[in-house]
Amino acid sequence: TAIETLVPVTLIVGADSFIGEALMANFQRMGVPVVGTTRRREAMDKSLLYLDLLEDMSRWDCPYPIGVAIICAGITIMNECKNDPEGSRRVNVEGISTLTRNLSAKGVFIVYLSTNAVFDGSKPNRLPDEVSPATEYGRQKVKAERKILQLGDSIAIVRLTKVMGPQMPIFSAWSEDLRNDKIIYPFSDLTMTAVPLPYVISTLKLIADTKSCGIFQISSDRDISYAEAAYLGARALNVNENLIQPISISQSDMKLEHYFQYTTMNSDRLKSTFGIVPPDVSWTIEMAFTNPQLLSGII
Repeated sequence: TAIETLVPVTLIVGADSFIGEALMANFQRMGVPVVGTTRRREAMDKSLLYLDLLEDMSRWDCPYPIGVAIICAGITIMNECKNDPEGSRRVNVEGISTLTRNLSAKGVFIVYLSTNAVFDGSKPNRLPDEVSPATEYGRQKVKAERKILQLGDSIAIVRLTKVMGPQMPIFSAWSEDLRNDKIIYPFSDLTMTAVPLPYVISTLKLIADTKSCGIFQISSDRDISYAEAAYLGARALNVNENLIQPISISQSDMKLEHYFQYTTMNSDRLKSTFGIVPPDVSWTIEMAFTNPQLLSGII
């Protein structure tokens, strides 16, 4: 629908991304003036504007007044960043930092989505200032964070661990296989933590609504292995746990740029600022197996 308002809109940069799409849907559902961006010209409409981070972002202009911009766009696949460091850096560092400088100069409050990959994964529950990137993607996010934080007080950096939505291919495949008495082979030595998409959307909206600046970290408080996640799912589905046969990464063809022993981050600031904590990772995993629609992000 057309946006006809003099009230500042919320801008979602990368509105066709996983999190951006959920944010757009929620703002629209609540009747909040919102506009998104896409780099796919065929997807453009009255609420989706064209924006390509490879172009000159110092000249990009929104036809509506903007109050808050939430930056969800970027190249987030680690191997893409590793295989094309220069091309991905143009998007993840130069494009994003130039766009945020452009928006900041117009008085826009900016929420930038970052990642636990700014840490090397050698310790759990990392504090915000312990950055130690060990991947090309992580190094790019650290550079972007530093450039954006130089813009002043109207900036929030939100670092995310794994976000679970309703369509997580590995968990839906495992769930189907377990229900059909098929053996699955999860990794015993690859860890993760997980937060549900609805919690992430609620938190981002809180930060945007209150224009709370600084660094926030969204993370569950413990890591689990993929094998442990599979066992949680099997118990939740009430299926035969003997169908789970854990293997090591070394027994697979998976090539990792870097091995993250831990993925958790310290999220105390969310509790002290907003009084919120994420659900236990066990609940999130169980929902991914048994009721993934609860993770849809519609709140």
